[in-house]
Formats: sequence, C-alpha cells, structure tokens
Amino acid sequence: MPKGRPNEPLTSPRYIVDFPKLKGVFSEISATSAEFDVITYKFTEKDGKPAYYAGPGTFKPPTVTLKRGVTEDYSAWQWAKLVQDGMMDQARSNGTIHMLDYDGTPLLEYEVTNAWPSKIVMPGPKTGASEVLIEEITLVCEAFTRKK
Repeated sequence: MPKGRPNEPLTSPRYIVDFPKLKGVFSEISATSAEFDVITYKFTEKDGKPAYYAGPGTFKPPTVTLKRGVTEDYSAWQWAKLVQDGMMDQARSNGTIHMLDYDGTPLLEYEVTNAWPSKIVMPGPKTGASEVLIEEITLVCEAFTRKK
C-alpha cells in the first residue's frame, strides 16, 4: 500500500492494463459501476394518501475508459475489429488493471470481466502543436471488481 500516512489518498498513479488483446501503460482510467435505471410507480393508498414504489429497471453494464499516448501499438483497433466483424465470442475478454505508485509498486488491482471495446477515439492532431496525442478506448464489461 502507499507509503506515508495511513489512508493517504493516491495521486497521479500509472496504470498497467493486462488483457489478452490489449496490454500497456495507461495514463488515465475511469470506470462506471454497474447500475440500474430506477422505475418509480406512483399510486394512491386506500386512505387517499399519495405513495410511490421505486424498483429496478433496465440494467446498465459498467464501462471502463482507458487513455494513453498514441504509439505504433494498434492492438485496441484489432480488438475493436473483432466486434465490428460480429465475432463477439473472440472479442469478449477478461483482464486486470494494476494501479502503480511513483516508484512502480503495485497499489491496487481491478479485475474486468467479459470486456469488449465499444469505442475508440483517435485525437485530431494539430499542425505545430506541442502536445502528446491521447488515444481513448472505452470497454463495456459485465463486471469491474477491486481485488486489492
């Protein structure tokens, strides 16, 4: 765990992504947890008082968005091609995301289940700009679980 004071928040970590179809170091990762739409049913009770019932609606699977500098590695594009070609048996993949501290020590680990790329964003380079081009890959998955 982090060095320093107990329960000190983590800052600016690095991430190692390890899927059979996508590996590498990423500078930013964000994830949404699985959630359900909420269905609200409003009714009137026998005594005339208004009431409501809230229940689960449509399930929204979790997504994981990965960002890294563009390199010659195009494995994410090859993975997305499996989805485009309708080869979902081959496209679905389990993987692990490791969060590292400044000296490369693993801090946290997340397990991703049955993920597949739903979106890849290639930045529009600007002539004369002096910035790193960032590739963004969004994965849809069945589960995103913290392991340690």
